[in-house]
Amino acid sequence: MAEQFIGSGDHSGRSQARGFKIRPPQLAAIKTEFLTTPVAGVKFSGVGHTGATVEITVVSGPGGTAPPAVQVRNGQWETTATNWAFGTYKLSAVQKVPDNANGWIPSQPYTFDVVRAVPPPTNVKYTVDDRTPIFTGNGENGATVIITDTAGGSVDVPDASVNAGTWLTRARAPWAPVNSRSIKVVQKIETATSAFVEIKVTIENLAPPSEVAYSVTDYTPTFTGKGIVGATIHVLDAGNNDVTRPVLLTRPGWSIAASATWGPTKSRKVFVVHKKDGLTSTPVELNVAIGLLAPEITRVTVDELHAEVAGTCWAGAVVTLKFNDSADVHKPDVSNGTWVFKRPTPFTPTEEYTVTATQTFADLEPSPPASRQFAVKLPTPQITGPDDKADVWRDFTVKGDKGYNGATMQLRDAQFDRALGEPKVLTEDGEWSMDLTGLEFRRYTIDAQQKLNQGASERSEPRVFEVVLAPPVISVPMENGDLPRTSTLSGWAMPGGRVEVWLKDAAVPLLTDIAVGNDGFWQAEVTKLPVGAKTIWARQTFDRWTSKDSQPLNYNVVPAAPFIETPATDEHIGRRVVVSGFGVPGDSVTVKLADATHSVLGLSPVLEDRTWSVTVAFDQPGGLYALVAVASCDGFDSGDSTARAVVLGTYQPPVDAPAQGQWVSHPVGFKGRGRPGVGQVVSWFSPDQVWAPDLPVTGGAWQGEAQQSLPLGGQWCRFRQSITDVADGATVSDWVESKRFESVPPVAEP
Repeated sequence: MAEQFIGSGDHSGRSQARGFKIRPPQLAAIKTEFLTTPVAGVKFSGVGHTGATVEITVVSGPGGTAPPAVQVRNGQWETTATNWAFGTYKLSAVQKVPDNANGWIPSQPYTFDVVRAVPPPTNVKYTVDDRTPIFTGNGENGATVIITDTAGGSVDVPDASVNAGTWLTRARAPWAPVNSRSIKVVQKIETATSAFVEIKVTIENLAPPSEVAYSVTDYTPTFTGKGIVGATIHVLDAGNNDVTRPVLLTRPGWSIAASATWGPTKSRKVFVVHKKDGLTSTPVELNVAIGLLAPEITRVTVDELHAEVAGTCWAGAVVTLKFNDSADVHKPDVSNGTWVFKRPTPFTPTEEYTVTATQTFADLEPSPPASRQFAVKLPTPQITGPDDKADVWRDFTVKGDKGYNGATMQLRDAQFDRALGEPKVLTEDGEWSMDLTGLEFRRYTIDAQQKLNQGASERSEPRVFEVVLAPPVISVPMENGDLPRTSTLSGWAMPGGRVEVWLKDAAVPLLTDIAVGNDGFWQAEVTKLPVGAKTIWARQTFDRWTSKDSQPLNYNVVPAAPFIETPATDEHIGRRVVVSGFGVPGDSVTVKLADATHSVLGLSPVLEDRTWSVTVAFDQPGGLYALVAVASCDGFDSGDSTARAVVLGTYQPPVDAPAQGQWVSHPVGFKGRGRPGVGQVVSWFSPDQVWAPDLPVTGGAWQGEAQQSLPLGGQWCRFRQSITDVADGATVSDWVESKRFESVPPVAEP
């Protein structure tokens, strides 16, 4: 009821009472679940008003009983209907609460659809019996299975009923051959039809090839078998590509080689089929395995003690070589399927050897081995000396190479096919030599052969030479050497022969009828040849043979080395000294220091009496020196003379007393200055007259008295000392001469 009023004033009367009901909320989002237990059951569930009753009504459908009403508890509810047929149902659901007047207050209805679809058949398969397909599968009991083409058209296959969950139907007549025909299969219960299942059906009229096999030759497979005449045989890879040329069969048996080399493979699948009139038979599957072949050894080239092995293999393979004399394994480099290997270790000659080769590739099993035998012979000797067609002396040495340690080398006179010289057992590999003596004067053709155990080498290439009376050998002088005017020429020739020596541009021999000793040595003296460059040669005679001239020999005739007479060996000399000696008149003599500098000290001509002399002034420090003299004439120099050792003293110790003009009498006193050492005073005109010996020099001074009376009159004395302070390497001083003094008789005492 209602009333109205104004402010706090008058109130109206109340209206008549009016009653109403409050509905529960409308249901929403009802879940539906199809059950197998109970059979054909449908469970409904959702959210509702606690305490309300949910009631579902079937508005329309193929005829199913509505599920029982159910009370909402804790906001949830569920109820199950049973025995619902397949089809589409329209449902209405409300939840209602009591109105406390023995009635209900319902919610607004919630309408929804439920479709119980027929499931598609399962495990649909087919078999073919004489081109007639037979279809089988599983389905819903009581359902009817219908088979059509993809457009729903008839394929002349009867409908099938499902009993005990299975069904089977057979086409009413054979089908035409077809490849992968699409077929739809559904099951229907009353008016409800399932989704379709599509299968591909192939009907062949070609049987697959039979007795299919393969063989391999040189990594190329050949396929064989039997087939249908008139059909074409195809060998296909996994991508359905031909791996051989297709063959139209004119007889049942067939053989087809692969169109290309396959190479080694562990497993490669192929499929062999018949094809005819657009139809293809069921493929016959083959797993083709091609193992590695043995590598081919194409050659073994033996080069003396080494062997080079060559061959072929599969490109990219690894080749392994072994020789029967060693456990070593060798792996040659492979390039484009070829390989070459030369073993660095030499083989032992006169034996048979076997080389074995295998190859590996990827993860395949190793190939079978290939082997080849070869023989290693002794190296063929080489003759390296004498030169071919050379003239040789009857006693000479044959030299060669390619010898083998332990083998016996033998030379052969090929002209008469007989041994030449004695055999020789070689003691090392490589170079060898054999001496021949007393050969006849004639032309020879020889070869060499070496033997070891029962094996023999090939004979060497022949070597031709002529045994002749050889020219003499001039050993003195040497080529471009020097000899004095008078000298001895010498050399070697045939024992018992005669030698003559010729000088270039001379009309007659320089030396003739020089006898050769039993040892082959000859010599002869040549005298007074003029100084200058000379060219000589020699020839010899023996019995009725005359040799050719020897090779021209160039040498120089030079002055003879002069002789140094003074100073004497190891003589003490001062800054100035006269060096003299003997030489050849007309020559000039140069005196030099015999050290690295070869400093020239002076020059002098040799006089007619053969003497020469050079006054030398030294500016070198004191010490040990050696002097040499060299003679020169017309631009040619002699060799150095024998070195003359001297002791140079350049230090000059002053003599202070007697002073200049001083009168002295016996005993005369001497004094002066010097360096540490011992000195002596001698006569100025005769160094052998020692006036005061063994005077020590200490503190830079020395003094002493004459041990004998000096000659009366004007005199000089000379002083020299040894030097021991090693300050500059000097060991002796120069001679120093005093000033002139007067020696007078002693004055008698009164």
